[in-house]
Amino acid sequence: MYKYLLLCISLMFLFSCEDESNTYEVGSSWMGAQSKIVMIDTLTVKMSTIMMDSTITSGKRVMMIGNIHDQTFGKVSSSSLFELTPSSYSLSSPSTAVFDSLVMYLTNTDFYYGDTLKTFKLAVHPLTDRIKLDNGYLYNKSTFNYSSNSIGNAEFYPRPNTDSSYVKIKLDQSYGQTLFNTLKNSDVTNQEYFLNFYKGLALVPSSENNAMLRFGINSSYLVQINKNTKEKVSNMVRMYYHTTSQNGTELVKYTLDLSPSPTFQYNKISSDFTGSELANLTPQNSIPSTSLGNKTYLMAGIGVYTKVEIPYLKSLKNLYENYKIIDATLALSPVAGYYSNNFYNPSPLYYYVGDKLNHLVSNYTSDGSTEITTSLSESSEFQNEHAYNFSMTTYVNSILTEATNSNHNTLIYPSSYADVLCGKAVFGDAKNNTNPAKLKVYILGY
Repeated sequence: MYKYLLLCISLMFLFSCEDESNTYEVGSSWMGAQSKIVMIDTLTVKMSTIMMDSTITSGKRVMMIGNIHDQTFGKVSSSSLFELTPSSYSLSSPSTAVFDSLVMYLTNTDFYYGDTLKTFKLAVHPLTDRIKLDNGYLYNKSTFNYSSNSIGNAEFYPRPNTDSSYVKIKLDQSYGQTLFNTLKNSDVTNQEYFLNFYKGLALVPSSENNAMLRFGINSSYLVQINKNTKEKVSNMVRMYYHTTSQNGTELVKYTLDLSPSPTFQYNKISSDFTGSELANLTPQNSIPSTSLGNKTYLMAGIGVYTKVEIPYLKSLKNLYENYKIIDATLALSPVAGYYSNNFYNPSPLYYYVGDKLNHLVSNYTSDGSTEITTSLSESSEFQNEHAYNFSMTTYVNSILTEATNSNHNTLIYPSSYADVLCGKAVFGDAKNNTNPAKLKVYILGY
């Protein structure tokens, strides 16, 4: 009788925490001899859209290049800047060597986002500033100058995830000749000395694009570009030159490769929300879902996260003298009309524990080390019933057992912070009419 009275009082307290539309309700339950399992499915869930001040985009071995334009996110543009490291600082037979050409190859298009049915345009510009790390990293907002004059241009139809696909960009002849002469005539013996002359390159997309491409930097990934000579390339700049044989009748051909530096390479990703649904979003100004038509947004590369808070979670402890959380799952559904074949819902999604200042505290793990991700629950993202199901059991238990209030929340992102993509998604909050968020907590009381 005492436990029953305590349970009734606790439920009255829970109902009084919020107005009628946000009250705590007990759903289905199953009775046991000495215990009871209760499913609570209307805990208050607050959602908002936040933006990080900057995002690390270096050290990922990927080049993100392109533009995205839409009413939801406005304009997002990404250029890739990098140093070049020569395979050798000297030429073969330099006294008789003659320059032929300098060509850039882009291969391993392992990711795309947007409209790839239109031609994609990009330009190559030489850097005028040295790339310098900021405490070991480079960020989407790191800025280094490059020449306004391009030394090469490309226009092509993207063929992502095609093994034989590559982009060939013939670079300016005079630029190549000067680089050749530097290696031929100067005492270049190391990278530091080389960078005094050639600081690197910037790959800049045309504003006409409406797609984002990712080229993986991987020296072991090779594409054959000539069936006769069996010549293969990865993402690199290749210098072609020749000498004449001793009898002067035959040409001896050589190549020298210059590869993007994995350390001194990053993606400069900018955003302009003017005129879009996120016009008021800044790192200093988050936007609650109630101000965005009961929706939240997320987009990688520019650091736009969905923030989830469960403000009255600790009130669950008032239900029973002893309890155990059996399971807790948060289901978030993409809002219909905000995705298409071009701008699809990303998979997987990642989620992290954040603090009250929206800093990443830790990631969700299954065994203390393996990062948890989640994907759409249905095979087709265009079906009526589909959602991302986030396991919240560990998080709920940690909040209920903490000694002091940590004010921790959950931050959801369409990319691991150890990666760089540009996926985006729009979720409904708990009051969204068509795609509401749902949190279910199963608690064992005894």
